[in-house]
This record gives sequence, structure tokens and C-alpha cells, in this order.
Amino acid sequence: MNPGALLAMDVEKYFISFPKLGINLENINPVAFRIGSFAIRWYGIIICLGLLLCVILGMRKCKKYAIKADDLLDYIIIGIPAAIIGARIYYVAFSWKDFSGNLKEIFAIWKGGLAIYGAVIAIAITAFIICRVKKIRFLHILDFALPYVMLGQAIGRWGNFFNQEAFGGPTNFALGMTGNLIARKMGEGVTVHPTFLYESLWCFAGFAFIAIYRQKLQKNIGEVSALYMIVYGAERALVEGLRTDSLMLNIGSFGIRVSQWLSVALVIVGIALFIDSRIRGKSLAELREEFAQKLAGNDPGSKTGAETAGETAGEPEEATGLAAIARKLSEAELLSEAGENSGETAEGAAGEITGETAEGAAGEITGETAEEAAGEITGETAEKAAGSEASGEVKDF
Repeated sequence: MNPGALLAMDVEKYFISFPKLGINLENINPVAFRIGSFAIRWYGIIICLGLLLCVILGMRKCKKYAIKADDLLDYIIIGIPAAIIGARIYYVAFSWKDFSGNLKEIFAIWKGGLAIYGAVIAIAITAFIICRVKKIRFLHILDFALPYVMLGQAIGRWGNFFNQEAFGGPTNFALGMTGNLIARKMGEGVTVHPTFLYESLWCFAGFAFIAIYRQKLQKNIGEVSALYMIVYGAERALVEGLRTDSLMLNIGSFGIRVSQWLSVALVIVGIALFIDSRIRGKSLAELREEFAQKLAGNDPGSKTGAETAGETAGEPEEATGLAAIARKLSEAELLSEAGENSGETAEGAAGEITGETAEGAAGEITGETAEEAAGEITGETAEKAAGSEASGEVKDF
């Protein structure tokens, strides 16, 4: 683009207005800033922010839904570029007349022209391939990813706001909007349906609904994917009919709105998938249990968590009992030495060992350990202590 054209874009007066709401926004330039002759647009910034938020939320929640963080990163690293490429291919394919004369424009994605259905299809294909390689259930990955896709759609639609695109036909509705770029296409003073806004609000609400369902009500794999198809498909089928820039498929003299009919098909498939998932789908609880076992090592011969916990809980008790025996024996030795100095016999010390020590220590140690310890104290200890009385000393145990 030549410097004169850049200057013309910079000095043009941009505005967006919702007249019946009394909202008039000045200086709503599609370009956020420039680096030399390269323009950084709000459209790209908003899409990147939406992707970043979805990635952060996904990484925080993945383990709760039986997905390893490393696996999720693989989907993200491969899936995001695939989504952008898929979205652009879908848009260009159904708007070929706009690009056939200038192929370089195919790569100018910062100007807009990313079709969400192309992104969703690309994400699904990418996820399917990775799932096959990693031997992970495809529908489970979709269940986890699609709510965040809907959140990304809700945020990304505001890029259309800055570009003044993806709007509907003329309307007197209270939310009717206009702007300098809209006026070029529709005429001065004509207000249009802000279809980007309708979809954004619907997707925010849809994300909240699906996220709550996934957390509170989901029983089987596939239910969340089905709900995405139904919720988004229903909205898009309705709103697409209002738009003036729908991607069209021309069959002879007859043209159909591609995204609208695809949305209808999506709703039908979603309803069938939801019913099938509720009846025959794999339990999400079972999948989480399998995931927990894998994280634990998935060794059939390994001890269960309950067994390990039981042993761990038992070790301090046994250790305490043995420590008590050692302590009492040490006290007995001290008493013996004191007895030699003060005239006391070792009989008192031996009695303390055979009496208090055996009863106290054996009481602290349960089962076989207690019997062995008590047997050693009451038998061998008493004999040695008694023998020590005759020899005038207590041996060190």
C-alpha cells in the first residue's frame, strides 16, 4: 500500500453509532497501531486475546477432565494454526470471485475473512488425527475443547465490530447500528442489525450454559459436543438469515446460504448425538477413574491407593511402639546403674521392663508385632534381667 493510501486511512473519520440507544463512538479505527507500513488491527488483537484466554482456561481445567497437559499442548500447538488455515480456506472457497483476480489477498487475513465453521472443521480433523495417534477418545477431546471454542467465538466477534462487518440488513430495531464503513455499503443514516453482537451475546450465554452442564450434569462422553452443535447451530441458523454478507453456494441460478444450511444440519446431528450419548455413551466417571489409574502408573501388580494409605498410616504406629521399647530398655539400664550406686538391685529395673514395658509397648503395637515384642520382653528380657541380678549387672539390649 502506498503512503498516500495509508495517510488517507489515518485521516478518515471513523465512527460507530447506535442512534436509538444514544451511543456514538468516535475514532473507532480498525487499525490499532502501525509498525512502519504494517498495520496491527484490532481484529487480530481480539482474536489473539480470545485464543490466549481459552488456552489458559483449558490448561487449568484439563486434568480435572482426564486430559494430560502435555496432550492438550499438542492439540493447541497444532490446532491453532490449523484453525486459522481452515477458517481462511472456508471463507475463500465460498468467496472465490473476490480473490480470483488477486491471489495475494488470500493471505491478508488481518483484513478479516475468517469463517468460524472452517475453523471448527479444521479443529475437528486435527483433533481426530491426534486422537488416533495417541489412542485417546475423540469425543472426549471435543467435549473438553468445544466450550472454549464457543467462548473464543464470543470474544472474536468483537473484531467484526471494529471492522464494521458481519452485520445484517436494515432495521428500526433499538439495537440498530451504523458507522462510516457501514454507510458506504448501506447508505447514510441507515441502521442495520448488529448480527456480530447477537452472536457474541448468544455465545457468551451458550458457553456459560455448556460449562455448567459439563461440570454438574454431564454423565457420558459426547453430551457436551452435542450441546455445542445444538446451541451454536440454532443461533447461527437464525442469525445467518439476517446477514448481508453470507457465504453463498450457487447452484445454477439458485443460491443457498452455506453456513445457514450447515447450521441446520449441525442441530440435527447434535440432537441425534445427544440422545445416543445419554443411552450408550461411555461414562465420564469411568474415564476419569481410568485416567487416575494411568497417572498412578497403571501397574496391575501395584498396590492400590487404599493399601498404600493403610501402610503409611500404620508405619508411624509401629515405629512409635519400637521406640517405646528402646526407651524403656534405656531407662532400665540407667536404673540398673543407679541401683549399683545406691544399693538398689537390678530386680526393680527388670520388673519395670517385664511389667510396664511389656504392657505399654505391647499395647501400642498391634497384631503380630505386639505379640513378638511382648514375647521378647516378658521371656528373654526377664531371664536376662534376672541373670543380670546374679552377676550384678544389666546387659545392654
